[in-house]
Amino acid sequence: MTELREGPDTALQARLDGFSQAATLAAKYYTDDEVAAFHAQKNKAAERLRHGTTHTVVAIAGATGSGKSSIVNRFAGTELTKSSVRRPTTSATHAVVWGESDAGPLLDWLEVPHRYQVETEPGHWLNGLVLLDLPDHDSTAFEHRIEVDRLVELVDVLIWVTDPQKYADAALHLGYIQPLASHASILRFVLNQADRLDDGGAAVAADFGRLLADDGIVGAEPLAVSALTGAGFDEFTQLLVAAIDARNAALVRVEADLTEVAKGLVSAGTLANPRDALATELISGLSEASGAIEAADVASRHHKRQGLLEMGWPFTRWARRLRKKPLADLPGPGRTGAAAPRADLALRDYAEAVASNAAQPWPRAVRNAAFEQRDELLDDLRQSVGRETVKAGSKPAWWTLIAWLQRLFAGAAIVGFVWLIVVAILGGFFMFDTEPLLPPTPEAEWMPLPSALLIVGIVAGLVLGLVVRIPLGVGAARRGRRARKAIEQQVEEHANNRVIDNVQTVVNDRATIAQLIASPHT
Repeated sequence: MTELREGPDTALQARLDGFSQAATLAAKYYTDDEVAAFHAQKNKAAERLRHGTTHTVVAIAGATGSGKSSIVNRFAGTELTKSSVRRPTTSATHAVVWGESDAGPLLDWLEVPHRYQVETEPGHWLNGLVLLDLPDHDSTAFEHRIEVDRLVELVDVLIWVTDPQKYADAALHLGYIQPLASHASILRFVLNQADRLDDGGAAVAADFGRLLADDGIVGAEPLAVSALTGAGFDEFTQLLVAAIDARNAALVRVEADLTEVAKGLVSAGTLANPRDALATELISGLSEASGAIEAADVASRHHKRQGLLEMGWPFTRWARRLRKKPLADLPGPGRTGAAAPRADLALRDYAEAVASNAAQPWPRAVRNAAFEQRDELLDDLRQSVGRETVKAGSKPAWWTLIAWLQRLFAGAAIVGFVWLIVVAILGGFFMFDTEPLLPPTPEAEWMPLPSALLIVGIVAGLVLGLVVRIPLGVGAARRGRRARKAIEQQVEEHANNRVIDNVQTVVNDRATIAQLIASPHT
């Protein structure tokens, strides 16, 4: 026989520690009641481990008249009093302990007051067995059902005893077996009163096994016994031997409990990678919402307008200033009615794609994370669009040269015009000889110098204003492309900082929780 092990299993204790951390982390995503339930299950498992694995607690449960107490009585022999196991019904839990090892603290935790000690020789295979005879689970007394429900959650191995009349009862299958299907490793099934059946209960036991498979307990093989004749008790004894010999039934139960809690902490489904392709789609949607394409057009027109105001013909610039400014058409969240809804749509689609097929609370957590900084994101996008569009209007160095040439030509035209006005006034009103005031133009003696200044200033200014439109158009297109690229880069940065990083935290938390509660056997 395997030596008894004192103290909790190290791997499970480490897993319990992981559960404590996981439950704390899960508090960010689950309700207080859900987190409290996780802690309660974890604390229950920790308390069972604290009592060690010296004892194996096997509970015998069944309906009124199924004969479970008779089975306990036959198995235990004459060591038990008649009041404990020889009653038509069982109204209180009774414990039978084999061996000299003290099971008092464990039974105190189980709250089982009726205890019977069976003396055995040292090394006996039954040493360490704690056999509980539970109240009838279908009792009309409410407190009896509460007692059964309580202990079903605590024992290491649960043996359900039924009979040919009640093995298919809904109270058994719906009320107990199906909810415990995830704990199939600790469940055993016994069909009593086999002596009443012609084939020794084989057919009914097989049908019972079929019903158990429908309940989710695949591969269960109910054992047919007779507490009256003792038929099947050798196999029943071996059933207990298998539970006791390895001395690990408590660990199996704790493992099953923790695995069930783990399903609730992580839930079904998966969360997709919030980066890569999904992030690209999000950034594309936010770029569209920010109006990067429209902003590029505005930036191009703004650059061209600024260039014409700087280098255009000085005498017509005032008219251009009266026209609508391109910046008035600036798009972006908060500037156009559809921009913010488009951004919200991009965030929603991204959250749904990341949540994939995961069960709650993770889709809700991902969505909350995606929208957590939604207002700040829209403000960032608006500022990025405005900043990069306005920046497109900054003038390059060559604008200054052209602007000074335009001033020079405008100055020449003004000088020539004023000169001619002065000559006209002096000659027309004051009858002065204006011939000396109209010197000929060098290389063009037929044209007075003031007329040449006026004509050349006007023509040169107009021609220069038309010529600069060519490089100005090229530059405006380049500035538009540059503004769009800069906006898209900033959209990507803001999307990472305000959305993707937040969602990544949720994904990481879920992965961390899954790692902390993972079974060492998976």
